Amino acid sequence: MKQLFRQRLSTHLKEMMRYLRLVFNDYFVLALLFVIGGLGYYYSNALKQLHTGLWWAPLVIVGILLVSVQLGRFATLIEGPDYVFLLPKEAELYHYLRSGFRYSVSIAIAIQVLFWILLMPFVQVTMHATTTELYLLLASILILKLTWLNTDFARKYHLRQSWLASRFIFRLLVPVIALGLSVYINYWIGLIISLAALLASYFTRQNWANRSLDWTTMIDDENSRMHTVYQFFNLFTDVPTLQGSVKRRRYVDGILNRIKLIPRNTYLYLYAHGIVRDNEMSGLYVRLLVIGTLFLVFVKGALLPIFLSLLFVYLIGFQMIPFYFHFSDNAFVHVYPITNRYQLKSFQRVLLYLLNTVGVVFAVAVLAVNLATPVTFIGVIVGEVLEIWLFVYLYLPKRLARSERTR
Repeated sequence: MKQLFRQRLSTHLKEMMRYLRLVFNDYFVLALLFVIGGLGYYYSNALKQLHTGLWWAPLVIVGILLVSVQLGRFATLIEGPDYVFLLPKEAELYHYLRSGFRYSVSIAIAIQVLFWILLMPFVQVTMHATTTELYLLLASILILKLTWLNTDFARKYHLRQSWLASRFIFRLLVPVIALGLSVYINYWIGLIISLAALLASYFTRQNWANRSLDWTTMIDDENSRMHTVYQFFNLFTDVPTLQGSVKRRRYVDGILNRIKLIPRNTYLYLYAHGIVRDNEMSGLYVRLLVIGTLFLVFVKGALLPIFLSLLFVYLIGFQMIPFYFHFSDNAFVHVYPITNRYQLKSFQRVLLYLLNTVGVVFAVAVLAVNLATPVTFIGVIVGEVLEIWLFVYLYLPKRLARSERTR
């Protein structure tokens, strides 16, 4: 079983590296360096203006560490057919899952340490924490994460006591109590609470390790975890294994119903309704819009907000391009009594509306944060107008023509 996990892990890592090479291309790495440098500079300047005794500082610390504990799930690498082919080996599958547990712990530790390193200067400045207290805080979040992964391990089995795998208790309630006690009262108390939760979860292993596996939950959890990973990669490149779903959004009907039902608006109707109702495409658009807005809200300066707004407008527009071919494999589109004369114009019109919405939201965010620097606000507006026009009317036709030749 250990050999089976090593084989699957090797295949999984090769797939992840293939996507990571597409994500971290030269242009994105260069943009990321600018973003990290700008955020680091802003973080450094913000720390100089902070002091101890801020009422909101403990809330920020607990909130950020609570988010960090949620990152990194139990990776089993279990697939749907395993329910049939590995069922005769169910008694031995504990060793397979334990290998997955160790792999998940190694990833989780790296994430927790990274968050701790980033948050450490803020804790020192606002809480006047000593070196010992900082390491106690690190130990607490590592133990809390280990506890949560162990309870997620228990979740893969049919349990007599459901609280042993309760995500509410070990993923939310216990971390909030332990981190709150650490920050507000004493770091040792938080560490003791974390250790108590860890011991409670480990001593119960003998109660469930020999029970039958809950295959449905285990497969669903792994599919959900991989779906989250593929959604991240889908922000930057097409992921063939990511299956989309459709959902009616009635609150947008007021805008969609403004499209006149005439032959030349056929593709306009399809693209507008398709993007809104496609969960992957609309979710991608909203996620990038929210992430970009948050960056602009927390970043001040003369040039960095302009650069960030232009970067996210480009990213959002670039991710919308593949939807141009969304209906190409639909046989009904080819039997419509229409030509593709207005297809490009319709897609440009939809994309122009989407990017203009992004531009307005970004401009409002920049204006709210940079009232004292009108040059930045004007630069964002002028830059976005030029970028959107060039992207929609110059870059998009050339990109689509090149893509059509390679299809």
